[in-house]
Amino acid sequence: MKDKNKNKEFLKGKKFFDGIKFWQKQIAGLKILKSSLKRNKAELKKLPQELHNQLETRTAAERIIIKQLHQEIEQRKRVERTAQDTLEYANGIIDTMRRPLIVLNADLKVISASRSFYEFFRVKPEDTEKQHIYDLGNCQWNIPKLRELLERILPKATSFDNFEVEHDFPDLGKRVMLLNAREIYQKASRTKLILLVIEDITERRELEEKLKTLASHDELTGCVNFGSLMELLAKEIVRSQRYQKQFSVIMIDIDDFKIRNDEHGHQAGNDIMIALVNIMKNSLRSIDIVGRYGGDEFVVILPETDAQHALVVLGRIRNKLETTKITSPHLNNLKEVTLKFSAGIAMFPYHGRDLKELIWVADNALLQAKKAGKNQTVLERRKLVRGSPKPGTRIEIVDSSGKKKIGSSQIADISKEGMLFHSTQDISSEEFLCRIYHPKDESPFELTCKVKHKERFGNDPYRVGVYFPDMPESRKEKLSQYIVRNFV
Repeated sequence: MKDKNKNKEFLKGKKFFDGIKFWQKQIAGLKILKSSLKRNKAELKKLPQELHNQLETRTAAERIIIKQLHQEIEQRKRVERTAQDTLEYANGIIDTMRRPLIVLNADLKVISASRSFYEFFRVKPEDTEKQHIYDLGNCQWNIPKLRELLERILPKATSFDNFEVEHDFPDLGKRVMLLNAREIYQKASRTKLILLVIEDITERRELEEKLKTLASHDELTGCVNFGSLMELLAKEIVRSQRYQKQFSVIMIDIDDFKIRNDEHGHQAGNDIMIALVNIMKNSLRSIDIVGRYGGDEFVVILPETDAQHALVVLGRIRNKLETTKITSPHLNNLKEVTLKFSAGIAMFPYHGRDLKELIWVADNALLQAKKAGKNQTVLERRKLVRGSPKPGTRIEIVDSSGKKKIGSSQIADISKEGMLFHSTQDISSEEFLCRIYHPKDESPFELTCKVKHKERFGNDPYRVGVYFPDMPESRKEKLSQYIVRNFV
């Protein structure tokens, strides 16, 4: 019983002390809380100042930002005003340009154009700006050469100058233009502009063509003049040599032209020449050439035409002359005149190897036609192509007896039928012997020569054409060993 009471007393005492410990912990917690409240109170006292300081700092930063924004806005306004002034200045320059100018963007759409552009090409700004250049004027600017320039050349070169373009505009007709372009990159906007300047040179080209025509053509008749005629004949010789083609040269002279001039005057004579030239041109192909050789003499070049076809051409011209009334207001008491001509034909390469010889053969044939009674055509009969003598070959001319030496000469060309040589002295004999020497031969080759024609130009050596009469084939073959066979 006693022990049981002791245990009860012990449990009461333990419970009391446990209660004391609990409240001690609560008191200690309250002390800590009180201390924390004191610190928080102190911090709360500082907070308004800190908030105020932060607000002041933020307000200052905002003021700086606002100020910077204001400065940027002002700067942008100044830039815009400058850009507007620059644009107005540039537009002013563009509008005062005499040559049409157009400004394109990277997509080849029109940004602006000069006043001269609108006036020259007869378009309006509202129909031009913001339009693709190829769509302007019902697509009349869709020019293949222009497309090549803008789409292929300009992107690589960034510019091009004096590029000539020819185009037939519906409203303006055929125009020749020089194009100049520059590609400009704007760094600020990172955009690309294309400045295209157009210079119309149609009238200049027409004037140049007229001057070129006047320089190369006879002012009276409109056919090529003597200088151009010789140049074209030389070119035709080169072309025919290259492609081994034949061509014919016709020398034409108006019969009794001097009598016409004396009877009716030079103005009537000029009208007669013009009439003949027009008939000749209307009877020829576009590739044929009519040139005034001098006075009332004309030369016709017929490319790739043999002598027989040249005769056909002359026959066509004569037929047209017979059916054409040739009139002139300067004819004395006559309404019209009849016109006749004589002609000589030479054919390349058979009748001559160079310009001078072809003209000489045709002129000599013309002379024969005149002597034979006029109003006819004489054709050189030579039918073999002559070649050059082998190097070192020379000839000696002696009389028909073979005893008296007449002289020595240089061979111009030679065939198995005849030859042409140059002689510094006149050869009066119609028949003589020619001795042909070659360094490899022990003795000369001797043959009989008969003069076919002889001519001299000024102080030049005599040009003597001879043929070999009644020469057997065996001797012709032997003669051929002295000839270099070529086309000319």
